[in-house]
Amino acid sequence: MRSRIMSVIKNAWLGPLDNPKYLKPYALKFNLNGHEKKWELAKTFDSVAVLIYNTERKVFVMVRQFRPAVFCKSEAAKTVPWNPDTPPVNEYSTEPGKTWELCAGIIDRDDKPEEIAIAEVHEETGYKVSITDLVKITKLVNGVGTSGAMQHVYYTEVVDSQHVSEGGGLAEEGEVVEVVEIPRNDIETFCYDETKPKPPGCMMACLWWLNNHSHLNK
Repeated sequence: MRSRIMSVIKNAWLGPLDNPKYLKPYALKFNLNGHEKKWELAKTFDSVAVLIYNTERKVFVMVRQFRPAVFCKSEAAKTVPWNPDTPPVNEYSTEPGKTWELCAGIIDRDDKPEEIAIAEVHEETGYKVSITDLVKITKLVNGVGTSGAMQHVYYTEVVDSQHVSEGGGLAEEGEVVEVVEIPRNDIETFCYDETKPKPPGCMMACLWWLNNHSHLNK
């Protein structure tokens, strides 16, 4: 695997959500079997995700990045102050909030999911692929209790000559994406390794590969 990017967050604090850009809270009120219900929901963007396999070096290309929601569920976040009167001076390692993921991105423009998928592959990992290189795995429903957002999941194979840039996300948007490689013989162990937090879609795509491409693992 490529070397990890060690980083910290500073001056962290928690507070109410003002003018949300990517998440819009709302509620659905309804009657179900004679019971009045009010369900708290969040409108979010649908997304794409791509499982990338380098056939020359027999490694899966994935990403690690800091996820604030995961960090806030960690022990480290228990000392982050809530809505302080003055901005705090503190520092936290990003490690408790880092996840292992497929290359992914939200569908926040009118482009087709496949077009967004190949753009994300290039931005995050540095590999140049085309739409015809993508294989559709499935479409998932994420956040079934809150958002119901859809995720289009794809698979693509690459070789080293397609690696045309460093990747790492869009620096102008403040993205810090770490590219990691997982040997194919380790992929099943990776799926169930709880020390490497990962979304369900990542596990599903890897297990799909094991079920459909076992001949490549010999």
